[in-house]
Amino acid sequence: MAVRLNVIVLRPTGEHRHFDPACDDAVGQLLGRPGLDLVLLDRIPGPDESGTERLAVESIAGDVACVGWTDAEQVSEPLGLLGKRVARVPHRRDEDAAPIQNDEPIAKLYHFDMRRDGASQTILADLQALLATRQTPMFQIGGGPAAPKRANAKAVPKAASNAVPVKDITPTKPAAVPSAPPASPAPSLTKDQSTDLDALVDELDELDL
Repeated sequence: MAVRLNVIVLRPTGEHRHFDPACDDAVGQLLGRPGLDLVLLDRIPGPDESGTERLAVESIAGDVACVGWTDAEQVSEPLGLLGKRVARVPHRRDEDAAPIQNDEPIAKLYHFDMRRDGASQTILADLQALLATRQTPMFQIGGGPAAPKRANAKAVPKAASNAVPVKDITPTKPAAVPSAPPASPAPSLTKDQSTDLDALVDELDELDL
């Protein structure tokens, strides 16, 4: 849930009526701003009074920022009489305020004295800064699945190579295989062997006839 801040703007009264144009300018800056619930009052009514201003004050719950041309005590005391117990607390435009004590009311009063020089020019930024300091960071408790953790990638060592580096080797011619010695010529026939062979041939020829 977004944090919201109640803002009471008290119109200048009495000797401070010359701040009316500055008040109108402040209202124009703050009206409709995100996170700021603006209540414009001419004054804080007394405990015995009734009317729209009384209803407006009673509708305020929780901490209050008061933008006014008056002292802080003239805001906290009337609010206390209406049952709105508040304690003035310090902020960047009211550093002199005493820190809240443990036994003080839990509702805080952030007082912005618009009589300060340049207050009309910084009031919007001041309230937005105050609203930002009241923002509470939201944390998820359980429920949602946890985001998977990314495993740290480990370097995979390269496999050691068993191969022996190949050197440039100049190819050599294969050794010549010695050829078989030539066959010895057939021995020549003797005269007798030749005669016998001729006679054998003649016999064969006769057989064919």
